Order: sequence, then structure tokens, then C-alpha cells
Amino acid sequence: MSVSTLHRSAGHAGSAVRPRESRASRFLVNQDFAKFLLAQIVAQFASKSLAVILPLVAVVTFAATPTQVGLLNAAQFFPVFVVTLFAGAWLDRRPRRPALIAAYVGNAILAATLPLAGSLGVVHVSVLFFVAFGMGSLIAFSDVAYQAYIPKLVRGDQLVQANSRLEVAFSLAMVGAPGLGGLLIGAFGGSAAMMSAVVAYVLAAIGVLAIRAREERLPAAARGGEGTLRRIAEGMRFTAGMPLLRVLTLQGAWFNLFEQAVLTLYLLYGIRVLGFSPQLVGLTMSLGAIGVLAGSGVARLIGDTLGTTRVLILGMGVASLAPVVIPLASGSQAVLVALTTLSFVVYGVGMTVFNIYGISLRQRATPDGMLARVSATYRFLAFGSIGVGGIVGGLAGDRLGLRPAMFLCILALAAGWLVFARFLPSAVTRFEESERAAEEVR
Repeated sequence: MSVSTLHRSAGHAGSAVRPRESRASRFLVNQDFAKFLLAQIVAQFASKSLAVILPLVAVVTFAATPTQVGLLNAAQFFPVFVVTLFAGAWLDRRPRRPALIAAYVGNAILAATLPLAGSLGVVHVSVLFFVAFGMGSLIAFSDVAYQAYIPKLVRGDQLVQANSRLEVAFSLAMVGAPGLGGLLIGAFGGSAAMMSAVVAYVLAAIGVLAIRAREERLPAAARGGEGTLRRIAEGMRFTAGMPLLRVLTLQGAWFNLFEQAVLTLYLLYGIRVLGFSPQLVGLTMSLGAIGVLAGSGVARLIGDTLGTTRVLILGMGVASLAPVVIPLASGSQAVLVALTTLSFVVYGVGMTVFNIYGISLRQRATPDGMLARVSATYRFLAFGSIGVGGIVGGLAGDRLGLRPAMFLCILALAAGWLVFARFLPSAVTRFEESERAAEEVR
């Protein structure tokens, strides 16, 4: 199935709001989406760079152990378990734009906490945990909000195009922002790096505030009715009941768990085994953005050639196997830097190709009225596992050693990919059959 097929099939997710069309480039879809995209790029770079800034501050300033680094990473992602499902049920009945603005302002305030504590002489590792948990909670909330907000900014036939732009931007942030965080720490120190996040979140809030399209206010009857827990359960049942969504969600959870374990280990492995400085650790990760750009450039060609099912399997395989280069690397420091950078570049290609097609397929399979709750369910499982992955990586590094632990986590990624490749084709076939049957009925 090609991208063009997905474009034709996306019309079910229309928007009640008609944003102003403009002569903005086709890449930016329309003026309001252009503002939203830029705000998301800034916010995502801030959140993803903080995922490295906070643990690097713990390692460099407090000589944190692998377990402490793992727990700090978990503090950033654990709120996904607490916040996400309730956010989906709550946002399903309320405007998303004010929620996004409030979340970004809240993150700016929290990011300023660490520099403020430093100026008062009360910096302690517990402050890092407080900031990590608070910001993780707001990020979990805003991630659900933006997924549900997209159909309010673009027409149904523009959803795939818009999501493709966002996925490229988010993939760039996923690969490039951690490296940026390491570079900021090395060049300016932890407090200055945190202040850069403050500025970024303020700019993101201003970007969303500048959007001119307004969401229709739901009538009081629509905001009331069935309870939150029941609505949460509906979203989870819908996701579990559709084989396609179930396979994509379980694979996302498995991959994110062990990917985060590998990334947690790499922060320590790069400094303590390979002898990299924090700047070099950041550089090797940030140069992976080259792979993101390459992946976004070849995604459509590969999809047109192989079809959606095969391109999802290929992208996931490349992303899962690329990290094996890191623990196998040996040689001079220049060679080590080149090999680890190559690993992140190849990983970026696979991850981007997979995400572009995966999110389009998920949204195509989800009815309008379930978007917020299905998105929340996906993030609860797929992103909630990231926090677990931080703990798994830290504990494995403590007990097995950094290199053996990396091999074990990469083996788990490969095993998950093989299971995914086994079950995805039948799930896609069943979805397409049900879609054809629905078309015949209409």
C-alpha cells in the first residue's frame, strides 16, 4: 500500500474547524498547521534534550550510579502510566489548544527550577528527580493533546501529510536533541542547558497561542455523561480488540522498553568504556539526525516499492539491529566515534521510515470519536515502557556490566522485531478486509 493510497483513505477523520488556507508551501499544509509544527519542533527538542541533560547532570555533578541514572530516566517517563489515560478521557471532551499552552508554560516553570535551586545553593539529586517527574507529567499530558488536536487543524485528506511532517520533526528531535543536550552540558553547564529549555517551552506556548483556528465548544451534554474510567476502558478495549492496533501497540512498547535500556547504557558506556566526553556522547547521538533526514527522503520511494506492511517490517528491523554496532566497536577514538555515529545514523533511517507509516496507519484505523483515547492507550503502553527501560538498562548495567547488558538488550530488540514481522501481515490484511467490507456497505 502506497502513501497515495493512505492519502485517499484518510478522509474519515474530518475536522469541525476549517482553518484558514494560505499560500504557505505544501510542506507546511496551512498557516495554522505551520505554527503548530514549529511549536512542536521547539517543544520536542526541549523535552528530548532534557532526557539527556538531567541524567548527564546526575553523572557529572553527582557521580550517579547506573541504577540512579536508570531511576532518574524512569522518573521522566513513569508519569505516562499515571497521566496518559486520564488525559485521553479528559481531552476527548475539551479544547486541546488551551491544554497545550498550559502544559508548555508549566514545563518552562519547572525547567527554571534547577537553575533557581542552584543559585540558592540547594542543588541536590532530589531536585533532579522532582523536575524529571513534574516535567514528565506535563509532557505526557501534552503528547496526548497534540495527537487529538491535529485533526482540528487540517482536513481529513491532509492528515497523512500532516502526520508525516510531524513524525519527521519528532524523529529529528528524538535523534538530534539528546546530542544537543550533551553539547549544551559540555559547553555551558547544567543550569544554562536548563534555561535553554525554559526559552524553548515559552516559544512553543507562543506558537500555539498564535494559531487562529478555534475549536468548537462541546455542549454541556457532550461534556457530561459516562464516567472517566468507563471512557478509558472503551479506548483500551478498542485498541486491544483490533489486531492491527494491538500489534503496533505491543511492538511499540517492546521496542521503546529496550531502546531506552540501550540509550541509558550508552550514556555510561560512552563515557566510562569508550572514553568519550559528554560532548562526544552528544555529538555521536545528534549526528544520527542525518539518518532521519535520509529516512524521510526515501520513505515514500520505499513505501511505493514495498507497500506499507513490508516497509514497516523493514524500518523496524533496521532500527532494532543498528545499535549492535556500539558494543562491537573497537579501535582508536576516531574509529569509535565514526562507528557509534554510524549506528545512530542507520537507526535514524529505520525509525523515521517506520514512524511515518506507522502513525498514518494507526490514525487511519481509528474513528474520530476514539482518537484521544486510542492515542492515550498507545502512549500509555508504548511510551510508558520507556521508564521501565531506563530501570532495566540501569540494573542490567550494574549486575552484568555495561557491554554484556547492551548485547542482551539489543538481542531483545531483535527478538521483538521477529515476532512483529510474523504477526503484522495478517493484522494488516484483516484490517483492509474490514475496510473494504465497510466501503461496500456504504
